[in-house]
Amino acid sequence: MFQPLHASATRAVEKLRDIGEPLPDDLTNQLGKLLDDAQTDAVRAAKVEELLRPYVLVDAEIDEEGLIAATPGAAPPRLVQHGWRSFLVRVVNPHRLLGDLFAPSNHVLGLVDHHSHAARITLADTLTVVPRIERSRLEVKLAGPTDVSGLDVEYKVISLYARDGGNHAGELSFFLAVEEATESLTRPPSAQAWKRMGFESRQYAAKFDFDCLPAREIRFDVREPDGSSTVAALTVLDSQRRAYPSKGMRLAPDMFFHEHVYRATGEVITLPAGQYEISARRGPEYREVRVDVELTADSEAVTIELDRWADPAAHGYYSGDPHIHAGGCSHYSVPSEGVTPETMIRHVRGEGLWMGSVLTWGPCYYHQKQFFSGVSISPRAELEYPAMQQAQGMTWDPQDTDRDGQSLLRYDLEVSGFPSSHSGHVILLGLTDQDYPGTQLIEDWPSWNLPVMRWGHAQNAMVGYAHCGLGLSVGTDELPNYIVPGFQSIGSNEIIVDVPLGAADFQCGAEFSPAAELNIWYHLLNVGYRTLMLGETDYPCIYDDGPGVGRTYVQLSEPPQGEQALEAWLGGLKEGASYFGDGRSHIYDFAVDGDTAREHAVDEPGPVRVTATVAAWLPEQPPAPPAAGRPLYSAPVGWHLERSRIGQSRKVLVEVLVNGVPAGTQELLADGNEQAIEFGLDLERSSWIAVRILRSVHTQPIFVEISGLPIRASRRSAQWLHDSVDALWKAKSGFIRDTEQAAAREAYDEAQATYLARLEECEVD
Repeated sequence: MFQPLHASATRAVEKLRDIGEPLPDDLTNQLGKLLDDAQTDAVRAAKVEELLRPYVLVDAEIDEEGLIAATPGAAPPRLVQHGWRSFLVRVVNPHRLLGDLFAPSNHVLGLVDHHSHAARITLADTLTVVPRIERSRLEVKLAGPTDVSGLDVEYKVISLYARDGGNHAGELSFFLAVEEATESLTRPPSAQAWKRMGFESRQYAAKFDFDCLPAREIRFDVREPDGSSTVAALTVLDSQRRAYPSKGMRLAPDMFFHEHVYRATGEVITLPAGQYEISARRGPEYREVRVDVELTADSEAVTIELDRWADPAAHGYYSGDPHIHAGGCSHYSVPSEGVTPETMIRHVRGEGLWMGSVLTWGPCYYHQKQFFSGVSISPRAELEYPAMQQAQGMTWDPQDTDRDGQSLLRYDLEVSGFPSSHSGHVILLGLTDQDYPGTQLIEDWPSWNLPVMRWGHAQNAMVGYAHCGLGLSVGTDELPNYIVPGFQSIGSNEIIVDVPLGAADFQCGAEFSPAAELNIWYHLLNVGYRTLMLGETDYPCIYDDGPGVGRTYVQLSEPPQGEQALEAWLGGLKEGASYFGDGRSHIYDFAVDGDTAREHAVDEPGPVRVTATVAAWLPEQPPAPPAAGRPLYSAPVGWHLERSRIGQSRKVLVEVLVNGVPAGTQELLADGNEQAIEFGLDLERSSWIAVRILRSVHTQPIFVEISGLPIRASRRSAQWLHDSVDALWKAKSGFIRDTEQAAAREAYDEAQATYLARLEECEVD
């Protein structure tokens, strides 16, 4: 039947794409067009098989007992030394058996891994992998789903790794763990069937003479524009758009969920001879550099000069990402441990960040907390699991660079996967102790956030909320809006209780819809609170791209350095100028009447002058439409300067806000050059002022108090906050322990009373 065959073929083709070894675009397009082809199912099914035949390495036919006879397919058995090659397997199943397909490797059964692990070779954790690698010339795994679904013909993806170069004889065989017809269990073939299969004679195996292309270590001479050495993100693609090192088998610090790897000046990637497109970047302050190279057997090095278009540090602004992880999410399919500081610092350096807050959280809490020290660190970027690296021939020596000392890590805590997580995920920055008093396990922690926030403040930490917009979208882009959300997720939920009680300092975003993220913030500012907003990534949970997809820039008199670097950065955040966003646009020296201080006093209502220096960079032309099923930008939703582009132009809109409402606009040419902007405003009452490019950058506010009167800019904001506390209690109170209910209800009531008092003080709706 055509439809199931086509679906199976499409899944296999997509799997090849996802692991970095895509088939030609023309084939993918032809495969897609067959859905609308008017010919018979039989004709269309034959065309599917015809299209895929050149890429089938093995034909595997299942007999009535579940034994599989494997024969070579049409794909040339070409492999690459110290790399993976992936192919199609055509599974013929005339008896329509059900079960799981396995591909033994070097006579050892069970070498099938359903979960890629970035910190280890992608083999099952239960295996002793180093000896296996040392004795194995050819490693085999089935990529993606291994279930045989009962179709007459279906396609699977197989990946092969060759340790050695040259020509080597090898065999590929398969077996099926057959699903019983009456039970949801599987059984291997019977003893008689195994005997028939004859593993001694290998009569059921497909025999190959593999041609393993030799590879060599290519050194990358990566340089900053001033010639200094550095770390950058390098994406290496061959003529088939396959990524190197292969995503199918990477060790930390190379992650299987990245197209790129991070390399310092003088470090290597092992590559066979061939043509490559190499891209280099170091975060959004750099334009991507692309070079086409042809590597021969004599090639030794590739030189790349980075292209920096913005340097916030030259203006005294230092970047940080307050929310990255070393374990959980994409690091592990079954999170438990994660990677080490030596890997995380490489990623932070490679994205050009000065500060990276590595947050221990629920899935990796007990393992990762060993790295907490209460101070900022900048370790050498050593390699993890060197024995595994050596066993697979991927050994290389880490190199120090001129820029290493500019990036630091600070291990802290995200209260995620804890009893109070329903109230929003709390970030605690600058802790001196990670263990909540009186607890032994995560389950012992409080079941609502206020006690945790106060515990953090008692340590002089800054405390706030992660991924603030989650669950707070209300179906409008209006800002501010007055629709009370349902608080059904893990955004800035309890912040509306904690802020009026003096227990929350910030919320983090620049990840999702601005309306979902900024609405609570604008309402809090409108009734006089000084809550901060930070850009974050939640790497690699919300975004896999790397640290710094969302980032925060803090103005300091000197770079954050040494053990107290985070404290210096947080101090600037509390007291000085800062902005946040995607790093593709920047707002320097934002000032009211020439004053960049956060607090600005004037004697009477009247005109004020707002100034700033703004820079943004977009390509001259919008990007081409994406391939089917692929996102247009790195951020599937949320913040990206490309979404700020005005039509087909290269311009974006800069807005000055008064109490969350645009009070002036100016178009800006996003050519990377710094441009001075100025707005004249007429203030009638105490207000907060900020500058933004919506979906890309936003300053912290400057608070202008007139005649000493506090900011009480909106009764509707106060009422919205009051009503939202009711909605929050309705959504979350059931998750609070009975023993904590009374204290929580008292705090909620106190927050509401505070909002009502401020509502009475507001001058306008």
